[in-house]
Amino acid sequence: MSKIKEFVSKGVRLIVTDTEEGGRPDAAREKEIPAEAFEAPPPRAARSGVPATVEDFAAVYQEAGIELPPHGYGVDKVGEMLESKRLAPLGREVKATAVLAALEAAQVGVRDVIQDAVRRDGALDAFESAKEREVQELRERSDARVKTIKEEIERFLREKNTEIEGLKQAADAAGQAFAQLQARKHREEERLYEVVAHFVEGTDNPITTAGLARSPAAAKPVRE
Repeated sequence: MSKIKEFVSKGVRLIVTDTEEGGRPDAAREKEIPAEAFEAPPPRAARSGVPATVEDFAAVYQEAGIELPPHGYGVDKVGEMLESKRLAPLGREVKATAVLAALEAAQVGVRDVIQDAVRRDGALDAFESAKEREVQELRERSDARVKTIKEEIERFLREKNTEIEGLKQAADAAGQAFAQLQARKHREEERLYEVVAHFVEGTDNPITTAGLARSPAAAKPVRE
């Protein structure tokens, strides 16, 4: 609960100034204002188009449809009166008494000023709630997106790891096949060598085995 809401929740007891006869009647001389007098309708919308970075809350008040009372005396004007050069140095009660006297002279009830402050406070609370909701919704969307991205990354990694494993297996299989080819080739060369060895002398066999090559030109046939 804001300070203003807490302040008016049980009603307000006012400072009353002595006035000459013929001044504005009871409206300006209220001693107490019940809490019901400050009940305000809920804000217009649960969302706000005003950014959270706003420095001047005038846009917030405008969005909430808050307007000055017809007589022009709202909480801002009274605030300016309290901070005027003549009143600023004075004590709190003296300043309040002087402003109340000025309001009474202008036939303005302090109730209107307090109601204006309460409405503005309500607009600020609603604005804060709207922005808090926006943050929560953004965080939820962000968390959901982060989760999706992580799932996509994990799926991508699984796919790529599977691809990597497949490439490794293919390379290993190719290496094994090549090793087996070499073994078969060696056996075949041995067979060829053995056959040809029946017809050539010693090391003149032109068939290569175990990495050793023999020149076919040097081969000498076995004499009959």
